[in-house]
Amino acid sequence: MLLGLAVARIAVGFVAVALVPLWYDRHFVWVVLLRPTKEILLAAGFLVRKGDMALPSVLMAAVPLVVLSVWLMYALGVLYRRELRDADLPWVAGRLLPPERIERMAKALERAGEKAVFLGRLAIFPSSLMAAAAGASSVPPRRFLVADGLGAIVSVAEVVGAGYLLGETYERAGPWLTAAGAAALIALLFAVGRLLHRNG
Repeated sequence: MLLGLAVARIAVGFVAVALVPLWYDRHFVWVVLLRPTKEILLAAGFLVRKGDMALPSVLMAAVPLVVLSVWLMYALGVLYRRELRDADLPWVAGRLLPPERIERMAKALERAGEKAVFLGRLAIFPSSLMAAAAGASSVPPRRFLVADGLGAIVSVAEVVGAGYLLGETYERAGPWLTAAGAAALIALLFAVGRLLHRNG
């Protein structure tokens, strides 16, 4: 059942991407609800600054799935712990939980613990795979949930806030400076993600 939920979560994300052109103007909160990724939340922050979306709506739409989808992957890591160690997963599970990547992330968790979980949330980094590695590595649920929950909340605030500031920059300085700011933010998040990946 958990594996089916994870597959459904990924399918819903693809549907949301297809709906962006249709829902961007009036119904973007539904895109946030279905796919609360960093790029979507960045756009949501931009729209909040323009007055096209309400901040409480963005937060209510984003936070539940941002948190629960990653915790689902933690549960899958616990459930498939033995198979992950033996690299013996059925096809769908093997696609969702690639054993070689999870093994690298498990090593990062051994060195950095909850710090890696928290920082993974702030970077352009696969938090779902970090969660699965935490589950497979026997990271205690309470420690994982606290670190990941805090990271999720800070991550949402980070990206929505950045989108809001970029919206203000757009109004004052135009699209070129806004694009440069967005590129700088993405580069910073990507660099943190690469650092975590390298340490794994």
